[in-house]
Amino acid sequence: MAKQRKQQTKQAGWMLAVMFNSLLILLPVIASNTVKKAYTGVGVAEQPNVDAIMQTSERLSDELKALGPNDNDRKLPFWQDKVQQSLEDKDVDALRGYLLAAPSMLGNDLGKQVRARAEAESRGTAEERTIRAALQKVPESVARSIEYQIGMPQPQLEPAAPAAAEPAAPVAVGEEVGEVLQAGGRSELDWRFKLLGSYGDLAGMSQRWTGGDWSDGIVFKLTGIGLVQQGISDGLSDAHIRAVSIVKSASRSKRLTPQFTEYLDALTDAAVPMAVLNPALEAANLELATTDVRGARVLAAFEMAIDPAGLAKLEGDLEQIDKIATLTSPSAALTLLSVVEDGTDLRRARMLAEAGGMQAVALVKERGHDALRVADAGVSWDGSMVLEIMSLTAAGMLLFWVALSTLRIYFPKKDAKAEPVGT
Repeated sequence: MAKQRKQQTKQAGWMLAVMFNSLLILLPVIASNTVKKAYTGVGVAEQPNVDAIMQTSERLSDELKALGPNDNDRKLPFWQDKVQQSLEDKDVDALRGYLLAAPSMLGNDLGKQVRARAEAESRGTAEERTIRAALQKVPESVARSIEYQIGMPQPQLEPAAPAAAEPAAPVAVGEEVGEVLQAGGRSELDWRFKLLGSYGDLAGMSQRWTGGDWSDGIVFKLTGIGLVQQGISDGLSDAHIRAVSIVKSASRSKRLTPQFTEYLDALTDAAVPMAVLNPALEAANLELATTDVRGARVLAAFEMAIDPAGLAKLEGDLEQIDKIATLTSPSAALTLLSVVEDGTDLRRARMLAEAGGMQAVALVKERGHDALRVADAGVSWDGSMVLEIMSLTAAGMLLFWVALSTLRIYFPKKDAKAEPVGT
């Protein structure tokens, strides 16, 4: 009997030991996966909510306050130097960013003065009022130069007569932003072709591609995808086409990080798989034809090669890029994209633009990629996150029960000895 009980105890101990070791392996896996989801970007939503934007705005203000020297007397010269340098560089986006960041960068006393003057203003938008108040902290000659540089509207003594609409000025050849059109600016019916390029451009890039020159692969694939979209669009993909033009400009001006270039390359490959596209391009370039005819053939090859699932993911990121440009400007979007490394960073850049507008440009100028860490949406408590927390809790409770049961088996409670009765 004792031998049988000993054998049962040994079997139970062995089973508990297996459970204990399994839980020791399982718990760190669940915990690490939960932490990864919480703090490496899964919590950065495609569409940030109000709480996330407010939280990011507060952190952005704190980061801007920490940019200058600790000594309050040195904050004003530091800020003025940044404004002066941006003016000399003719960097309008950075100039606006530093002016809008003045209430935070100038410290408590001067910052409060700028806020008070901005609130006392009654004309213009909130940004214009803040900029005018910030300009009071620079020499008057510099302030006038800044107003001219950033195109601040001047006060009018009389109501101005309505001016006739003038055609948009042509973009200078070689300009860095080149093909980027201001988001929402639709001056002519063929504005999409101006952003994306012509069928002839597509045909020329296709010949280089089939010849083995893949150096401009992202631009080529985005041009083909964009032209397909513009051909079938009823206006819903305008944002995608604007975003394509921004990415093409950033790629051609070498402003994308190597990591984000690889990310976009993989994203466009998923949208137009090379296994399908390459044979179609070779067939399109096989016969001699005019440039326009070859361009139409290449476009048909892209249309046939597009994978809907891959295109949907690409369009999601293009929407983020267009939103950044809408909240700031196309050229400012290039500045923010210059520090992005993956899709999570892209959503953080969008969050930063939502929370601070042009102030995000100033922070990126100072902190580079580290500026994106300010964009914290918190933990997204979706169904999978809740289930993982519940699993982690259950596993922890089970581990405690196994440990307690093991102690009871190997260290049983001794029976109390009977006390002698009588003398």
